[in-house]
Amino acid sequence: MQRKFFANRNLLLLWIGHVISHGGDAIYQIALPWLVLEITGSKTTTSLVALSAYLPAVLFSLMAGVWVDRFDRRRIMIFADVARMLMVALLVGYLLSGGTSPVILGLIAFTLASFATLFYPARDALIPDLVDPTALSAANAFISTSGQFAHLAGPILAGLLVAWVGLTHLFTIDALTFGASLLCLILITLPSASDLHEPGHGANHWSDLMEGLRFVWRKRPLGLLILLTALNNLFIMGPAVVGMPIFVREVLALGFRAFALIEALMAGGMLLGSFLIWRLASRSNPARVLFLGMILDGLTYSLLFFMGTYAQTKGLIFLHGIGIPMITITRTTIIQRAVPQRYRGRVFSMVNMSVIGLTALSAALVGPLAEVVPIATIFLGIGLGAAACGLIGLSHRGMMNLVSGDLQG
Repeated sequence: MQRKFFANRNLLLLWIGHVISHGGDAIYQIALPWLVLEITGSKTTTSLVALSAYLPAVLFSLMAGVWVDRFDRRRIMIFADVARMLMVALLVGYLLSGGTSPVILGLIAFTLASFATLFYPARDALIPDLVDPTALSAANAFISTSGQFAHLAGPILAGLLVAWVGLTHLFTIDALTFGASLLCLILITLPSASDLHEPGHGANHWSDLMEGLRFVWRKRPLGLLILLTALNNLFIMGPAVVGMPIFVREVLALGFRAFALIEALMAGGMLLGSFLIWRLASRSNPARVLFLGMILDGLTYSLLFFMGTYAQTKGLIFLHGIGIPMITITRTTIIQRAVPQRYRGRVFSMVNMSVIGLTALSAALVGPLAEVVPIATIFLGIGLGAAACGLIGLSHRGMMNLVSGDLQG
């Protein structure tokens, strides 16, 4: 089954574009907080800039889902890539002109992230048009490996290239990767209207939005899954985005290259987790895999409290990475299988808001908290909270039976 993906031209183009653009994303995601820390020396300011990069999901995700269900999903992705390429190019121009204002950096990060609220729900809603329904788990894992390959290579490349091109031109590289993703999307060919919304939408965008919210409200296990996703990300994502560079600087007393290698090792763990799901997805209940992933995700972060060496941290972060695709891939598969096509973009946008929106809040809290609480203690607390989310999910019969339940109405 997996070999067929390499013969699926559209899926392969999507995968190649993701490998390249996610490599740029990986560089951007570690370079931006490091840049702000270098410019300001302030953990709180770093948290606020990180907040600006995630806040658009809170503000725009729900309406983005309406657009994804109403319009051509591939063209939405193309538009989002063009806009993000231009915004990263603007960031480079600002830095080259001598700009150092964290407010301007935050505004650029905010605008860049606003277009991402369109891209990812459109992609996840489009994938069922590219593969057979029985192959969704494996296809999601295959696409996910593009991100893992990129996030494995991206931080390593960033660590090597920063001495050659400087921190500013790491963002130039990111801008170029969006151009490669754009080309791959243009080359994808679909049957007429296969990537468009189904007929029967409401009279306007607002009525479509309310219809999607009512659908999730009626299907309580699905709503609970989205709520638990939000809670889990509130615990885990701020420390992942803001806490890890602080941990490397303060606990390990190391620099950017060490931070980049730790991020690469996490990506290596994610790649292994994606491969395991790719091979074993058909044998397991995706909900069970999802909630076990939450438990692994949380416990490995908690154990950082006891880790004081670089070698220990690298090993633990690799294990942490294995749990991430257990969450993300299986959650995507559950929604693709259980939610009708006409609602899929809106539901994925609600998940996007839960993941990225709560990341914004979590990132905003971690910086100020780290000013008064040791970062290792923060990892202990949030890790236990994230693991508790997994235990709640495992004990809830409705969420455990989401794929077998009837949500097609």
